[in-house]
Amino acid sequence: MTEVEQIESEHGKTSLSATRRPRIVLVNAWHDDNKGDSAITSGVLNLADHVYPDAQVSVVGLTENPDQRAAAMRHVARDRPNTTLIPNPMPSELRGRNHATPLLDVPIWFSRLAPAAATTTIGRVPRCYKRIFASADLVVGVGGSNLYTDTSVQPLVSLARLFTVAAPLNAAARMGIPTILLGHTIGPFPESRPSARRLTRRMLHGAAHIVVRDEKSLTVAHEIGLSQPELAPDMAYALTADQTTRVRTLTSSLPAQMSRVAVVAMRSHPSLDDSANQRTMGEIASAVDELRSRGLIDHVLVVAHTLGPTTIEDDRPVSRRLYALLADLGVPASYVDDDLSPAELAALYGEAACMIAVRLHAAILATMSGTPTFAISYFSSKSEGVMRASGLGEAVGAFAEVTAEAMVAGLTRQMTSPEARSALTATAESHRDTLRRRACEWFGTARTSTENTGQANQTNTNEGER
Repeated sequence: MTEVEQIESEHGKTSLSATRRPRIVLVNAWHDDNKGDSAITSGVLNLADHVYPDAQVSVVGLTENPDQRAAAMRHVARDRPNTTLIPNPMPSELRGRNHATPLLDVPIWFSRLAPAAATTTIGRVPRCYKRIFASADLVVGVGGSNLYTDTSVQPLVSLARLFTVAAPLNAAARMGIPTILLGHTIGPFPESRPSARRLTRRMLHGAAHIVVRDEKSLTVAHEIGLSQPELAPDMAYALTADQTTRVRTLTSSLPAQMSRVAVVAMRSHPSLDDSANQRTMGEIASAVDELRSRGLIDHVLVVAHTLGPTTIEDDRPVSRRLYALLADLGVPASYVDDDLSPAELAALYGEAACMIAVRLHAAILATMSGTPTFAISYFSSKSEGVMRASGLGEAVGAFAEVTAEAMVAGLTRQMTSPEARSALTATAESHRDTLRRRACEWFGTARTSTENTGQANQTNTNEGER
């Protein structure tokens, strides 16, 4: 009996027809430049493979770039050549580019978004989703920090962004297709923006499973009225490290053994002014200098973890600044911005002496291989929640408040403990086992081929009548 059949036996569910391959559609996959979002997408794909190794899988991005294989989904295309990659059918303010001009692009975006918004408001399914989901057995919303409202952004713009993320999930549910959300951070939803709460509750009410990755998101989900949210490890834990030739070449080029190298994955704060970035860089530089003075490391490797695709996401400028600061202080350091996949980054980080990560998924990919890690939180409660789940609740600090002393203390405890690496590795393996076990239930909600055909015909009939 397969794992899926066992789950179905226990829960009384009907399996997909054995006469054809299941069709699974992932939506809201962001971009392979953003290694965190890329890691979540890859983790969800691994779980889909685990449950249905013969599935026909499509991945719908959040960018409008028509050439997904060369750009937004290049790592997915390389690793999974049989996966169908589809650009975002819903208009975005970026229009396939890496930046937007508010006074020009936002009005254009609103005008392009209006028909789909109007169709959804009156309870119908936008035509673009009817095409993509026509034969789907299951629709999966890929997680991350995308279900929230940002008080630093104009309310209508923030609400429109939230709508575009929720729209495909609402459309699939309206078509009668089982819909699940995997690996989300939900919130924040400030009390001053009740419309965002109402929109989220309305658009996601039809989901079969809403799986979040931190305790705060679980609380927020209950507060805004989402049905039966579940807590599970971040989907990136479904990955395994990939020690490729590119990784070996990179590590062999460094002037120190990776076991004596501290890796730093820096990013600019998305809303604070640059003085906050400068302060945090100074604290990080002081921390690695102290670790070197204590004989725990010999070298620092500054990694531009995320390469875009938007300006605010691109870690290269701030990473180069940190590298220059270390050079000015006389701390031996190297800088890399190679386009490594999440699995390759896991292999790179897994060899390091320690990791200081502003990027959450740099912390996750490091702890997967047992690397002592300190995380710096810059948005929502995702970092705190994920680090607590890894047994490192004391090894996290807020961007605007973190100190060198806290980083040194948190890392020294781990680096001088004989059990620290094995404990982290065991926790990561437990997370992976948990995801694989529970994925059988999540993906097991996929409907049968008979239900698929009947529901698709009914949907087409109903839409035709309209």
